[in-house]
Amino acid sequence: MKAYLAQIGTIIWKDVLSELKTKELFASMFIFAVLSILIFIFSINLSIVNANDVGPGVLWVAFIFSGTLGLNRSFTLEKENGCLQGMMLSPVDRTAIYFGKMISNLLFLSIMEVLILPVFMIFFNVDIISVLFSLLLVIFLGSIGFCVLGTLLSSLASNLKTREIMLPILLYPLVTPVVIGSVNMTSRLLAGEKLADMTKWIGLISCFDIVFLAVSIMTIDHILEE
Repeated sequence: MKAYLAQIGTIIWKDVLSELKTKELFASMFIFAVLSILIFIFSINLSIVNANDVGPGVLWVAFIFSGTLGLNRSFTLEKENGCLQGMMLSPVDRTAIYFGKMISNLLFLSIMEVLILPVFMIFFNVDIISVLFSLLLVIFLGSIGFCVLGTLLSSLASNLKTREIMLPILLYPLVTPVVIGSVNMTSRLLAGEKLADMTKWIGLISCFDIVFLAVSIMTIDHILEE
């Protein structure tokens, strides 16, 4: 077990060091998320439309689109540099490779989300401070499902010539329930409701997270061997 966790930790540390050196993945995700919010800001008249009604959808669009960009780059960089082939030839469990990449993607996405929240609060003039803990929990639950499934499909799409196109086509329909639940809970939190009143939505997202994780563990060996 210690050796298995060490393998996962090594892959995560490799990704972190690589990102600290290039800043390519995180910078592209953050800039894309900011631009997405800015585009919506200039297309929505907030004097007519309630920010709490449209804000959660805009926020999650920024998260999902920028996260997809990060997922695409994640395995593409590994393929281009020959790192993935090196990991496949090393005595590393295939699920350890998956968990290492998934946790790395979740880490980068979570950091980007935390930095985007102040931007969202300023431009949409909404108060998230009072519900910050609950909001972060909702974002984390949604991000887990997105990264668990996204990492699996990214490893699959990396073998295709049209990987930039295929990943969104494969990912978005399957992750829709998680996104719907996350947007719904975010909207209700900003409207003043308590997280304790949303146990059904929390259960729904958690169930999808578990199902996505189980499917990933069962199929990652076959996908990485392709």
